[in-house]
Amino acid sequence: MKLPRILLIWATACAMLPAQESQTLKAVKDRSERGTLSDQRQLVRGDTGKWNDAAMLLRAPSPARKPKGMSLDDWIDELSEKKPTMTAADENWFLFRTRQLDDNDRVWIEKIERTGTEFTITMHEAVWKGKYFKTFTYYEVDAVNLGKLPPGDYTVKWIVKPLIFKQLEKPREAQNNYQTNWPADEEPAESRPVEIKTAFSVRE
Repeated sequence: MKLPRILLIWATACAMLPAQESQTLKAVKDRSERGTLSDQRQLVRGDTGKWNDAAMLLRAPSPARKPKGMSLDDWIDELSEKKPTMTAADENWFLFRTRQLDDNDRVWIEKIERTGTEFTITMHEAVWKGKYFKTFTYYEVDAVNLGKLPPGDYTVKWIVKPLIFKQLEKPREAQNNYQTNWPADEEPAESRPVEIKTAFSVRE
């Protein structure tokens, strides 16, 4: 069956368009770099009375505009209620708040990629499967700066890939050394990755 002429022209034109290549902007190259792709991080412990059942992704202006003394966690709550005005002159920051985790669990950004107007941020969530002697909970707030962008429409996709592990690099230190003590034997979990996507526009 022959395609109508207009469809044939459209299909031919699409086939001639160059495919957009994915560009890796940042990536963890070895274990020592875990945690470094976040421009800012905050740990919020459950024993402070705060709890977060579901992950959240939110666009934000530069933290330089954050009220003095306000934490990233409080700021994400404020921004979710009152959207700031932003232009092409502003850097594009994104705040991600994880779900509630146990103290031996670990999260870190593994890669930041860009394909055309879509940014993909991949985070690993490693859940502890070893024995517990005492348990605290926490969630983490991560801030990532994607820089200044020309006017246009964009999307950010934040992917959380699940892992499991039973051993930390420093077994005797868990929550007290969270920034540097990472899983030593992580492997993929059976659960599916979680994807959160948001669209935003940059105006003149």
